Amino acid sequence: MYLICGSGRSGTSAVARLLHEAGICMGRDLIEPDEFNAEGYFEERLVVMMNDALLNDVGLHRWFATASREAILEAAHARGEMMREFVAEATPAWKDPRFSWTLEAWLELLPEPPRVIVCLRSPDEVVASTLRYYGLGGDEPTRAVEHTWRSQYERLLEVIDEYRLDALTVDFGALNADPVATIVPLERFVDRKLDAGFVRRDLRHHEGGVPDHLRAVYDRVAALGAKWRATPAVAP
Repeated sequence: MYLICGSGRSGTSAVARLLHEAGICMGRDLIEPDEFNAEGYFEERLVVMMNDALLNDVGLHRWFATASREAILEAAHARGEMMREFVAEATPAWKDPRFSWTLEAWLELLPEPPRVIVCLRSPDEVVASTLRYYGLGGDEPTRAVEHTWRSQYERLLEVIDEYRLDALTVDFGALNADPVATIVPLERFVDRKLDAGFVRRDLRHHEGGVPDHLRAVYDRVAALGAKWRATPAVAP
């Protein structure tokens, strides 16, 4: 199974669409497109609702909130019966940025370790896109989005490393700059031919960089799945 995650507004929907268009089922009841995601979210509705419930259970719906891994697991155990029902009906792939927090809780229920696709976008762009999405501005919202960005990726790195999950990062900036080249490692990862023509480069509304205080986390995430980006050796 493939799980697509990453900070919100980081290109998870664009990557999920690539898999969907290649015939990898993302869910049976997908959340509809809207003005903020014209091509669709490609998210299984009940899985998103469950992840939302888990985040609410541990207070992660508030600005600058944090939650321990233990707290999230405890919340998941209380909802375990329903989560097991979802897993029993799971399609080959699920996408939800909230997996950045809840991944570990699902690992206990999945029949085998998932392969994780981590979408990465520069923090400055995530801030700009998120503030536009919610109609916000100013220093405090900016710091809140940066806090969430850092916390989500640090948690992902912890869980991926501890459980030794096979993971690949897809950089949103690279996907828009050169979709043909950028999807090559993803094709290897999912063992499926993908069509770069489905990348809507016109939907990228923000460009920005990586602040120094977030650079180390960004670089660690970007390094995930290096083996899939390596150029295969040519036989003599």
